[in-house]
Amino acid sequence: MADKNQSEQHAAQRQKELLAEALGRAREEGGFLLNQAGKTAPRLYPRDTGVSAFNALILALHSDRGRYRTNLYTPYPKAKQNGDSVQTGEKGVPFIWYRWNEYRSKSDESRTITKKEYDALSPEQKADYSPVRDRQIRTLFNIEQTTLPLSDREAFEKAVQEHGTAQDRGVKDDKRMRIDVNLLLDKLSENLVPIRKDGTGMAHYDSGKDIIHLPAQKHYPDYASYVQDAFRQVVTATGHPGRMDRPGTAVDGLRNPAEVHRDRERLVVELASAVKMNQLGLPARLSPESAKLVDGWKKSLEENPRFMDGIEADVNRAVSMIYKAERGEKVELRPIEVRDEKPSETVSAKLSMVQDDEGKWAMFIRPEGEKGFAMYPDKADLGRFFNAMRNGGDKDGKVRQELVQKYYALAAAHPEMKADLFTTREKDVDLSAIKRVSIIQSKGEPGTDDKRKIKIFLEADGIEKPQSREITPSQYQRLWLAEDKEAYKRNLAATLFADLLRQKKETEEKQEQKELEEEKRRNSPEQKAKEEREEKAKEALTRAETGVVAAVIAGGIAQDQQEEERSRGFHR
Repeated sequence: MADKNQSEQHAAQRQKELLAEALGRAREEGGFLLNQAGKTAPRLYPRDTGVSAFNALILALHSDRGRYRTNLYTPYPKAKQNGDSVQTGEKGVPFIWYRWNEYRSKSDESRTITKKEYDALSPEQKADYSPVRDRQIRTLFNIEQTTLPLSDREAFEKAVQEHGTAQDRGVKDDKRMRIDVNLLLDKLSENLVPIRKDGTGMAHYDSGKDIIHLPAQKHYPDYASYVQDAFRQVVTATGHPGRMDRPGTAVDGLRNPAEVHRDRERLVVELASAVKMNQLGLPARLSPESAKLVDGWKKSLEENPRFMDGIEADVNRAVSMIYKAERGEKVELRPIEVRDEKPSETVSAKLSMVQDDEGKWAMFIRPEGEKGFAMYPDKADLGRFFNAMRNGGDKDGKVRQELVQKYYALAAAHPEMKADLFTTREKDVDLSAIKRVSIIQSKGEPGTDDKRKIKIFLEADGIEKPQSREITPSQYQRLWLAEDKEAYKRNLAATLFADLLRQKKETEEKQEQKELEEEKRRNSPEQKAKEEREEKAKEALTRAETGVVAAVIAGGIAQDQQEEERSRGFHR
């Protein structure tokens, strides 16, 4: 995956902030995640064009945050073209725009052609080319952030009546919606996954039989809860290995994903079902089970740069597959590929098990000629590995080879699933202050209980003398797995000495704040006025003093003249 440019990084950060804030708010405020007011799905104004699932999610989150009356958005150039502008101080929302203007040859990757050249090729020649995705970031603004409500109130109110909240649209009787939802579920049952009525009162997806069991609406507190539960099961079914094969989807008797993958899958299900709810003009909630995972999701959003990209791709693909079935296209379930028990020689790599700072086991794979990477394995695979180690040590390498092939392929298909074991999770420390880091392994004292210890020493700006702290064996193990050992040592020091580095940073920030406040004080109108008054007072005092001196001098001169006159008279 190519590194993101500055614009993409800024957009990703804004998206993370919107999603993390919405997840936290949903957990604290009755579970509402999206579209509590019942607005219609996000669209581009004034063309009335729909947007992709993930873009719709981000726009709707932004609209909810700003408490806007519609989910209608426009880019600044389009607003300007219509005679409007963006109101002062308004911040837009990032919008991911994909263009497909180039095609790359499958047989010769160095050769690319334009879309015009591609269109001129024969069907046989086109088969050798695949489109090249150009990812661009645009900034959109809700129509309430523009001058439209002021410049054309009639057009704005019309947009609100058509696309606004349920109250603005005058939605009272949901009979028409219920008919539409029933037709929609029938389409999904026919073309995607069978949906059966269930009398247990609990919706669930049977992955082994590929069937959704859905209770009657009477088992739910309201109609929206019933509809969203149905969509949750449908989204889950799209992740089946015979469809999208998302790594977090469990399959009875075949696959039991690792906890981290299951938690990620739950987020995909919640977000994709929320998008579908928004398309119907209904509010979406977090399930009580999902609300317990919010902290973990927010942590993944913050710490894993690829996490959001993977969520975006999976939400878009899941909603697209559902939309395909809604249109009447049959989505066939592919046969599940059974893993070949013979060791594959496709990838030659070394495999190590290592613990992260929270004690979770991760699998570190270093393929020949490639950079190593880490992934969290499924519980079953973790058990397989350690059982093999206990029962003979996997001397023939069979278990290791099978795990290498499986997780190498999984990482290639889902790079966002890779775990970063070498970067500090302390986001508010200044790594540039670190001057030197050393790791020393000390020997224990013979004949004593003093065991061998591994210590890390830090020299940093603003810290008077070198500091040392003990590191764990797993942290030491990661040193020898890291591609860039010096960078890892700096990040490890940032983790272990975060308190000292934060203290230094806080001291500097306080000093900077003090200087800034002093600068503001000096440049404040009050201070300027005070200085002017003092300057005028000085000038007045100077004038007064000058007048006194002048008077004294003048008096002295007059006295001298009088004495001189008397002296002349005496001599006469």
